[in-house]
Parts: sequence; C-alpha cells; structure tokens
Amino acid sequence: MLSSDLLKLLIQYDPIEIVEISGLTGYFDGYVWHEGPISVIIENNKIKSIVKNTSKNGDYNLPGHILSPPFADGHTHLIFAGDRSFELSMKIGGKSYAEILESGGGILNTVKYTRKATDDDLLELVLKRLDLMLDHGTLMVEAKSGYGLTAEHELRMLHILNKANEIHPVEIIPTYCGAHALTGETSREDFVEEVISIIPEIKQKKLATSTDVFCDRGAFTVEETRKILKASKDVDLAVRVHAEELEYTGIGRIAAEEFNALSVDHLLHSKSEDFKIYEKTNTTAMFMPAATIGLFTTQKPIGWKDSNVNIGLGSDYNPNNLVVSMQTAIRLAVYLYRMQPINALKAATSGAYKGITGDESSKLQEGSDADFIILEANSINELITRFDQNLTKLVVKNGEIVLSKLK
Repeated sequence: MLSSDLLKLLIQYDPIEIVEISGLTGYFDGYVWHEGPISVIIENNKIKSIVKNTSKNGDYNLPGHILSPPFADGHTHLIFAGDRSFELSMKIGGKSYAEILESGGGILNTVKYTRKATDDDLLELVLKRLDLMLDHGTLMVEAKSGYGLTAEHELRMLHILNKANEIHPVEIIPTYCGAHALTGETSREDFVEEVISIIPEIKQKKLATSTDVFCDRGAFTVEETRKILKASKDVDLAVRVHAEELEYTGIGRIAAEEFNALSVDHLLHSKSEDFKIYEKTNTTAMFMPAATIGLFTTQKPIGWKDSNVNIGLGSDYNPNNLVVSMQTAIRLAVYLYRMQPINALKAATSGAYKGITGDESSKLQEGSDADFIILEANSINELITRFDQNLTKLVVKNGEIVLSKLK
C-alpha cells in the first residue's frame, strides 16, 4: 500500500496532445539523418507525416531544433538506497576496492541500506531518478535488481520496479541481477543455488525479461555464470552479462554463442574477434563510457569498428556513477571511444532499444508511433559539442507531451 505522501508525489504528469511541429532543422529516424527544414504532423497517436517544407504554422515552430527517437538507456542499476559518495576521495587516494570494503564502503554498504529501506522509500527513489532521466530525454530504461542479494529482497526489488513501471511515463524493462556480488553470508555454492532458485518464479510472474550475471575478477566465475545462464534459458528467460570489464574472462563470447545473450555489457577488455561473434549471434555490445571514468582507467573496447555488431549505450546509473543523461553517454562515447556522432546517437536510441528488448526498433517515420524528443541543436555534431548542456526541450509519448521546456 502506498503512503498518501507518495501518492501525492506520483500525481505529477498531465499529458497534452500535440498536432504539428514545424521549422525543424532536421531529424534522425533512429538509423539515418534527414536534413530539414522539416514539419511533423501527429494524428491519433501516430506520426501522420514528416515532410520537408518551410511551413511555420505548427503548434510549435522550432528552427534550431532536431527531432530524434527518445533515448533508451541500455544498462542501469536503478533501485538502491544509501550514499557512497564518500568513496570517491578514497579512490583518488589509491585505496583498493578491498580496502574500501573494509572501511564500510563497497556494494555491501548499498545492500545494507537497500535492505533497510521500505518499499515506499525505494519506489520514491526510483521515481525521482526516472524523473531526472525523462528530463534528459529518456523514455526506456533497462533496470536491474542486484542490491538485495537474497531471494526475498531480489524479488522485492523486481516487484518495486514493476510498480514504478505502472506509474511513470519512462518504460522500465526489469532485469534480474541476483548474481551481482557475493555477500559472504553463505557459501558460494549455496549463494548460486539461491540465485537460481527464484528464476522460475520470476519467469512465471513476469517480474523480469532477462537475467544478468556479473562475471569478472572478484565476482562470479565463468562456470558459476554458465550455471545461472543455463537455468535462465531453461525457462525461456533471456540473458545478458557484465563482461570483460575488469579483466578478460571470455564470458562475453560464451554468453553469446552458448546462450544467445541479448547483450554483453562493458567489454573494456574484449578481444577484437569477440565482436565478430556478437555480430553473428545478434548480440548487442553495450558500452558504458561513464563507467570508464568511474574506474579511473583509460581502457576502452577495441575491434568493434571492424564488425557490424549492434552497439548500444547505457548510463550505468549506480551508487558510484549517478549519471542520468544519455546525452552524457553519447558525448563520452564520441570523445573516449572515438565513436562517430551519428553512430553514438544511434547507439543511444535504436541500438540500445535492440539490446534491451531483442527487437529492432521501428524507424521514426510516417505511420510510426508518435514517440520522440526535440533537442535544441542544429545538428548531431552540435548535440556533442555542447558537452555540458541538457538539450532536451520536448518529450512526446503516444502523441502526448509528457515533458516540455518550450515557451
């Protein structure tokens, strides 16, 4: 049952129907850039027409703005309580993760505060974070559990994420990430068995669409990960993995080849040939360049440009990386990973959408759903070079304005 205060918080959206936008500098359909000037007409929650003309008769006349699909955030740890900002100075001072754990930090700190938080507390935190993401133009997020780390608490996390999805205009695609870290409360074997034990219930109750495992140094082994992924696929639950972030384990290609993973995420230490495998298995390579900064590393994925693998982007929103803006992810992908601006925008829209859902997103075109954003920029390049600015001015979902900063 939601508290009355929280119910007041939730009643905050008053969608407004929109009919026509004119004067746009151009638009990105999710795959290709189209030069303007452009006018867009919406009817019955669909895009009735996108035409190149010089009309200024729209409900909004917006020269100096571009149209794009809404952002999709391909990798987030959205639900948690607590504050770990105190760890930053420790990292800068050269403390190891083990030393941070001993000082009361690390993931177990987040687990402690998340377990203590009430359902209402956690729901309110999730909704506030979604508000920030919406403000930056995001309308879909992949959101993981992973800070409960018992069967009871992981199920609770997923129920809360599903509740938030019923309330908020940003669509949440939940992922079960019970294998996020080892707590030391049980043996490794018992912990893995507990992770596996609730997978059938998660599938039956449709609490998540996929399972994720953090397979890396200090986390889960390749064989433990295989066991969890197999249990997930046995009940027809899709899989994804945190892969090759801290060191190379080969789990990315294993997840792709053996389990047809939806996405393999991070990939800082991947080998060039791995991306050919991801291309072949139709697995999305999900990059989180903001996480690269958080690790204080210059390591970055290599070899992906030599394949036609689908690239997605995620914010990697988590207690140590409170990035809500996919515009930031796009800009960092350009400057850190040398991704072309149009490819970075694709990775944050149709690319991430495919990595989240497994489906190709439809082009933003005549007849498509009227889900889009308006950005205050003359070009995709300008979206990048205005590095520190939130350029989202309008967010439209199902033909209705859910966020507007236009005068």
